[in-house]
Amino acid sequence: MRILPGDVVAARQRIAGAVWATPLLPEPGLAGSHGAPVWLKLECWQRTGSFKVRGAMNAVRLLDGESLRRGVLAVSAGNHAQGVALAAQEAGASALIVMPETASRVKVEAVRQLGAEVRLIGRDYDEAEAAWPAVAEETGRTLIHPFMDPGVIAGQGTVGLEIALERPSLRQVLIPAGGGGLSVGSAIALKALMPDVRVYGVQTEASAPLVASYKAGRHVAVTYGPSIADGLHGDTTDEMVELALSHLDGVFEVSEAAVRRAMRYLFRTQRIVAEGSGAVGVAALLEGIAPAGETAVVVSGRNIAPELYQSILAEEGTA
Repeated sequence: MRILPGDVVAARQRIAGAVWATPLLPEPGLAGSHGAPVWLKLECWQRTGSFKVRGAMNAVRLLDGESLRRGVLAVSAGNHAQGVALAAQEAGASALIVMPETASRVKVEAVRQLGAEVRLIGRDYDEAEAAWPAVAEETGRTLIHPFMDPGVIAGQGTVGLEIALERPSLRQVLIPAGGGGLSVGSAIALKALMPDVRVYGVQTEASAPLVASYKAGRHVAVTYGPSIADGLHGDTTDEMVELALSHLDGVFEVSEAAVRRAMRYLFRTQRIVAEGSGAVGVAALLEGIAPAGETAVVVSGRNIAPELYQSILAEEGTA
């Protein structure tokens, strides 16, 4: 699988008007502790509340008429599901989404409200993903994979393209990393325009396959635990690890406690609602993991159950 900077540029043109160019806002509090300017790329303000609509919209718009007639299929813990559901709805195609039984009720209902059919299969994302070949064979639908699809990766890369065009002085960019589509796609665009910029993925200690694989130089299996960053939960693939090794400058690991602190910090200082997956880059700054230099942080999504979010905001701590 090869994704070129031109693919990202083409994706930006293809999805123009269907997704929003989100703000890149200064964050003075983090800048003070970090010792350099910090900017927040607010994909939590994107349509469907997540960056995922970018890749989904690009992939669906690349399909031919026959594929659209048969309908699309996706596997997701929630945000990719909403992106595919919206993209299919706007293309006049039907969508079937396989989600784990543990998926957020908020995300499941949001997918259904966008007109997609939902099947709850498996205890976690990996079990849900294992079910898609059988569902695809049964239904004849076209799979829009959440990260192993060139159209999806190019679409996600438009986040990095927007950052590069707006803030070429950046020294580094911190990007949430699950399977790796957003971080790799964005890195391809960023480094094409800013060859010296450093691009880092960020994962949580509960689900860190890219962290371990990057260190080993190959795809390795890891043990998973419960995570507040459910959108990043699950394994990646050999091919995505190869892409990460080629395009990322590293992958940071943050604690679950730091993610919760980052969620509180964003709300209390900027009134920004971020789900756990969206707050991992801010967590890396709060933990002092990121190197010095002007930094952009992608806040990738806001879709979290209200009662869970309220409980996190109520936890003890100054941020």
